[in-house]
Amino acid sequence: LSCLVGLGVWMGVAVTNCANAQQMPARKSGLWEVIVRSGGNPTASEQKVLQCTDRQAEPIMLLAIVPGQEHCHNVTAKKNALGSEVRTVCYVHDNRVDATVQLSGDLQTAYRGVFEVTYSKPVRFAPGRTEFEGRWLGACGATQRAGDMVLPNGATVNVVEDRKRAESYGHAGHSH
Repeated sequence: LSCLVGLGVWMGVAVTNCANAQQMPARKSGLWEVIVRSGGNPTASEQKVLQCTDRQAEPIMLLAIVPGQEHCHNVTAKKNALGSEVRTVCYVHDNRVDATVQLSGDLQTAYRGVFEVTYSKPVRFAPGRTEFEGRWLGACGATQRAGDMVLPNGATVNVVEDRKRAESYGHAGHSH
């Protein structure tokens, strides 16, 4: 079964548009280390992020490594033989961003996956097929909040707050 998941899932509340809705896959709450390899090349440079998540932040945090996950209008999640597949249709300004994310693993201690992103208009950097893997490290640090992501350069951003702020600015002059 594939169900359309409304924008509410991105704000931390699962809102679905079908009776037998399957929820987004969700990792165990706590601190996750996620390693991203562009192009699916094991020798390519790795980017490592740390993500502090909980039940409310997880719908945003799980896909925070996937480019263009703002102003999402359609999100479908379905189980398959390998684990889960999530498809999103989002917009960055007036550029439609379609993403497909494949996930496998227990999402309690470890998982892996791949994502592919396509754009309706040309972009300067299109990531192509990108592999990632995550492992649970334990509880978040004492100073960390759910939604915090430590970037490869050491900077910490709260992707949940950033998403809410970006989406609350509205779409003045944008058509989707």
